[in-house]
Amino acid sequence: MRSALAVLLALAALVLPPAANAGIESLQRSVVKIYGTYQRDDFGQPWQSTPVFSGSGSGFILPGRRILSNAHVVSDARFIEVQREGDPQKYQASVLFAGHDCDLAILTVKNETFFDGTAPVKFGREMPSLNDAVLVLGYPMGGARISLTKGVVSRIDYNLYSHSTVDSHLVMQVDAAINPGNSGGPVLFDGKVIGVAFQGIMGAQNIGYAIPLPVIQHFLKDTEDGVYDGYPELGVVDGDTRNPALRADLGIANRPGGVAVAYVDPFGAATGRLLPRDVLLSVDGHPIAEDGSVRLDGNVVEYTELVERKQVNEKVSFEVWRAGKPLTVTLPLVHRDDPFVFRQTYDRHPEYFIAGGLVFTPLSRGFLTTLGADLNSPAAARLLYYSQYAKLDGLYTNREQFVVLATRLPNPVNTYCDGFMNQVVATVNGHPIGRLEDLPGALQTPTNGFHVIRFEGNDNPLIVDARLAKAADSKILRQYNVPTAFYVEQGNAP
Repeated sequence: MRSALAVLLALAALVLPPAANAGIESLQRSVVKIYGTYQRDDFGQPWQSTPVFSGSGSGFILPGRRILSNAHVVSDARFIEVQREGDPQKYQASVLFAGHDCDLAILTVKNETFFDGTAPVKFGREMPSLNDAVLVLGYPMGGARISLTKGVVSRIDYNLYSHSTVDSHLVMQVDAAINPGNSGGPVLFDGKVIGVAFQGIMGAQNIGYAIPLPVIQHFLKDTEDGVYDGYPELGVVDGDTRNPALRADLGIANRPGGVAVAYVDPFGAATGRLLPRDVLLSVDGHPIAEDGSVRLDGNVVEYTELVERKQVNEKVSFEVWRAGKPLTVTLPLVHRDDPFVFRQTYDRHPEYFIAGGLVFTPLSRGFLTTLGADLNSPAAARLLYYSQYAKLDGLYTNREQFVVLATRLPNPVNTYCDGFMNQVVATVNGHPIGRLEDLPGALQTPTNGFHVIRFEGNDNPLIVDARLAKAADSKILRQYNVPTAFYVEQGNAP
């Protein structure tokens, strides 16, 4: 009998033009199914993990005996296996690189016999145009064999990547079906890979998104030196200049195009080089329209796409209108660790510290997702404010983290503490708290035998009997099966 893939390929040959069908048969040896066993961390009770569950996705073979897939297919995976079409055997795999900001990952298989008889994919040289026919290969849920769907490119846009929940990059919208399990599979044009399937729209029919060629190329080039640096962050918030009154106020009424800088992130590459009210007229010689768009590769995209295509430590040049004069500003795209970008994190345990049954943890997106109905409370609203506007309002000064009193493990020593949950700690016993590691030291100096914990925006302090809290610590940990009172990413408790 003919294999399921052979039937699909035969049908594709009937309905697809020769250009779209070219090279498909060789790709059947390149597309693999990925099986994952996952366990997430519990940010509400950060010393423990959630139940184990299983899932699957797709990937395809790169030169160098590697496999490209989505980061979300392998994130928080405790065990990964891969399987080729037509091969009953599964092979254990591991992650070499994971780019959570662009939702791409590279895997490898230690048993090199897995790659015998496979053929690495070939990438296209350029993006397809709107209405070009594409194919999506992968292993969507509902079957064990490879799936092939056909569609056209319906939009090329700049959009949010849901894996990190904060990063936006170029996306390619296709009207081919992309379902759970398709993630990580190749999107083909003219027999070559021009995208990676990665997300869809809930409730929409035959609308899916693929990570396009420029993002894939950026990721692969970034990893060539053995380290994934990620995308450089320009750190500019801008506004369009379509309002004639605004253009007159900025002094560009007689000049075409441009966007006005409204804010420069203190952790971004542009800090100290671009200023509020600067008008960005062009980027690397590409004119910027009044709505912030540029024309690139035959498509209209946001000007930041030209920055996105550069690697960390490369440079970008802007033509700027500042205070009535034109000038050129060239800035290095340095990478600064920004603790106040609250991305969804993966493959790392949440940090916490417990004293007297009070559980402290850094503010994070993972923690915010645990609040549920509590998001309507005033305290939770303040946490959302800190997560969104800390830098805009200068609240980050002298801090590396916002430390939150997340919950309590009930004990007589903390009976009356519920009213202080979900608040940001300001000081403990007079010591400023700028990161979680500040807490143990601050608790070594109680005030007249009591711990005095003050919170941002609250004049009423939390008072805890220091002697009783210390005496109760070991009992509380045993009672609630907490393995250790302190966990931070950089080390262990002092």
